[in-house]
Amino acid sequence: MLNQYTRWLAVSAIFLIPTLSFAEGEVVQSVAHGQIHWSDGTITATGSGAPSLKAANVAVARLGAERAAKMDAWRNILEAIKGARVQSGETVDSMMSTSPQVKSRIEGIVRNFKIIDTKYYSDGGVDVIVQMPMSGVLLNTLLPDAGSKAVEGAAAASDVTGVVVNARGLGATPALAPRLLDEQGNVLFSAAHVSRNAALQKGIAAYAKSLDKASKDERVAGNPSIIKALKITEPGSPDLVLGPEDAAKVKALTSPLSQGKLVIVID
Repeated sequence: MLNQYTRWLAVSAIFLIPTLSFAEGEVVQSVAHGQIHWSDGTITATGSGAPSLKAANVAVARLGAERAAKMDAWRNILEAIKGARVQSGETVDSMMSTSPQVKSRIEGIVRNFKIIDTKYYSDGGVDVIVQMPMSGVLLNTLLPDAGSKAVEGAAAASDVTGVVVNARGLGATPALAPRLLDEQGNVLFSAAHVSRNAALQKGIAAYAKSLDKASKDERVAGNPSIIKALKITEPGSPDLVLGPEDAAKVKALTSPLSQGKLVIVID
């Protein structure tokens, strides 16, 4: 039994990072034993449970391993979420550290993860791969001001179906609530400009690694307006600065932007 247990530990270590495949051009950030999928707005993690050497039989050992795997998955997906950037200068971890209320809420929200795959081993060991969205109740907790400046019923700008911002080569990092600014520092777009309903349903923005991938994203597919970012506000920031012409375009695209129809292309 001991030799089987030792072998299981060695094998299960291989699966600490979820064995999921992601399409080319998607933005995926590895954090601890989890991954933040910035292209589809989900967080994934793996939990591992070892069989008890004192279990009465294999069935009992497996049940215990499943419980242990789920608890490990909860810890791991919580650590992954802590690594997510909320907005410039702020991460989920920093918000949890400064607000006991936010910490308690997020720890509770994370317990509602969805199990998307389970791996069973011959000696009773178990790995579970779990996932949860960054929209919905999580975003509601992290971005309470989302939608506060949204213009309800904004007129559509011709047939434009969304906005793609090309920020490749600038060193921008993904965040739940990126901003678009003009060269004078005026905020053209932020989480506050996205309707509350749209924000909770699908988040503020998505990310891609190529213009082709971004243009085909379901958020903006059809006839997106493609603009170019000049720079970021500071090293590693998610906030993008636009030139006069593109800033004017953003001001005219209130309707799609208020629905969160924004994809940002980064390296």
